Amino acid sequence: MKLGKILIILLLLFIHCGDSNEYIQNVYVDIEIDLSLPEFSTLNTVGNSMFLEGGNKGIIIYNFSNYEYKIYDRNCSYEPSLSCSYIDSINSSIAFCGCCSSAFLLDQNGSAANSPAILPLKQYNYNLNNTILYIYN
Repeated sequence: MKLGKILIILLLLFIHCGDSNEYIQNVYVDIEIDLSLPEFSTLNTVGNSMFLEGGNKGIIIYNFSNYEYKIYDRNCSYEPSLSCSYIDSINSSIAFCGCCSSAFLLDQNGSAANSPAILPLKQYNYNLNNTILYIYN
C-alpha cells in the first residue's frame, strides 16, 4: 500500500513537470540580414536594439558591443503560452513584457530582472560575416 502511494505521487510529479505549456517552444530559425541596409542602420550603434519577425513571437537583436550581438526570442519566459506574453518595449538594455510586467537584462544574457519571470529570455545563435548577420538555432 505504501509503495502504491509513492508511485502515485511520483506519477503526479512527472505529469506536472512535463507540461510543455510552461516552456518557450523550439521553432526553426534561419534568418539572414544585411546590416548595411538602411532599415538595419540602428543596429550599428552599441546599445541599440530592434524587433524582427521570426522565432515564436518575434526576435530581438541587441548590439552588445562592437561586432557582438545578443539575439533573443520576444516570447516572455513567464507563462509563454499566453498570447500577450511577449516583449513589447525596450528601454536602453532592459526589455519589458506588458503582459506580466517582467523585465529582462539584454546585456546580461536576457536574465530576468524582476518577478514574476525567473527564467531568462530564449537566446539564438548568430554569425557575423562582414555586414551579414546570420541568426539560427
